[in-house]
Amino acid sequence: MKKCTSCKLDLELKEFSKYKLSKDGLNKWCRKCSKEKLSLYSNTEHGYMTNLYRYVRRRVLQKRYENYPEYEKAKRRCYITRKEFFYLWEQHKKKYGYTCALSGESIVYNTSSASGSKTNNGISVDRLNPKIGYTLENTIFVSNKTNQMKCNVTKELCAAIIRAHEERGL
Repeated sequence: MKKCTSCKLDLELKEFSKYKLSKDGLNKWCRKCSKEKLSLYSNTEHGYMTNLYRYVRRRVLQKRYENYPEYEKAKRRCYITRKEFFYLWEQHKKKYGYTCALSGESIVYNTSSASGSKTNNGISVDRLNPKIGYTLENTIFVSNKTNQMKCNVTKELCAAIIRAHEERGL
């Protein structure tokens, strides 16, 4: 048995996650309290943006990319530091506020539910040019919805669409 320092309940050891740095090798909070505290932190601006940065940094390590050639991984790699990421976010807020850089829609930094699912207007980090990784010049903040619509649209495709509109007088 062990007492959770958050809820103060005596619980079985299986109710605690492993934590190598503690004397007993277990977290000081039970799994339920840890999940609640993580959810609270994730729904703060700093917590949401920290998790977003971690995701972008670790993206190329995902199993789906393990067989990609190095030049393909480089397109998805994050070349900015955490400090630079937060600097870019502050610059975005100064210029656009809490709106998408491309669509102008309102963006939010909280998850839609306790499960951590993304909202359509949640903040998403994107690359202007999908052929280049996340750099200071290539990183923008958009809504999840806009990022999904944009996906891997290239500058050349956008120019071709505009030309087609102009040719037809639209």
